[in-house]
Amino acid sequence: MGLIHYKLTEMAIRMGPNSPIVRAILKLRCRPALLKFHDCKVDICVGERIIRIADKHFPYATDMAVNFQSYFSQVDSEQQGTVHVVDYSGPKLQKYASGLAFEIASIPEETEAIESYFRWYRPKAGDTVYDMGAYCGVSTYSFSKCVGPSGTVFAFEPDPLNYALLQKNIERHKLQNVVPVPLAIAGKTASAEFSSEGTMGSTFKRQSSRATVGSIVMVKTISFADACAMYGVPAFAKVDIEGSEIEMLSASQDFLRENDIQFALDTNHWVNGKLTSAHVEQLFRQCGYESESSAEYGFMATWARRKHRN
Repeated sequence: MGLIHYKLTEMAIRMGPNSPIVRAILKLRCRPALLKFHDCKVDICVGERIIRIADKHFPYATDMAVNFQSYFSQVDSEQQGTVHVVDYSGPKLQKYASGLAFEIASIPEETEAIESYFRWYRPKAGDTVYDMGAYCGVSTYSFSKCVGPSGTVFAFEPDPLNYALLQKNIERHKLQNVVPVPLAIAGKTASAEFSSEGTMGSTFKRQSSRATVGSIVMVKTISFADACAMYGVPAFAKVDIEGSEIEMLSASQDFLRENDIQFALDTNHWVNGKLTSAHVEQLFRQCGYESESSAEYGFMATWARRKHRN
């Protein structure tokens, strides 16, 4: 991983999924899973089970092959002849093991990841919650149920493809305590070029953590402090913004020193060849928070809270 992996991925994206070289390398890296390319899609096959993705999302194939069971078991599969298929190749109504159904742009949110956010704090009735990087709203749904009708969840999602499905899922589940916000959390309130992938990996074009396969669109950005001034200071904030957590926190130091907020962050993001977790912990400690990171949930996550004053 790191800079070399980024450069190789960037080169592969330029060559495209139809390149014989890219396909050969992918097949090698995905072993023992088998890869089949067809109809603008890629099938990742293990026995009689298949994960299907759009060919433009081929950079995700290696991770899906390595963690096949986790990706395959997130939602109900469909039997097609003698095989069982989970289809992440485009927007689709997906049914989770819980029985709940959500319209998902592509790869679904993992329920294990959502539960990990509650390691230090579970939102309670009446809380204000920020879901920053809400994707299609599966985590938003969980937060909504935690805070109840007296609480409010602000779901920030700048990717236009994801945001449209977030709105549909809010309507589908009648989440009257959720406010969708089509803004990107960043270091300052402005606008920026954004790579719209229609995945959980959509990110700023300037974000150097990895090469992306999205279309470039302009999105409005808002700093964390400005968001709090507009929507209220949250009791709990979930942050999954693909590496931009560093610029967000760097710009929020003074604000955080004056406010007590529980944070849960996905810090499984590479910036300048390093995971963001260590830098995030340092930034929190500089403004009087205690912070801890762990990869025990299958990805690097970080939690932070204000230290108690004597």
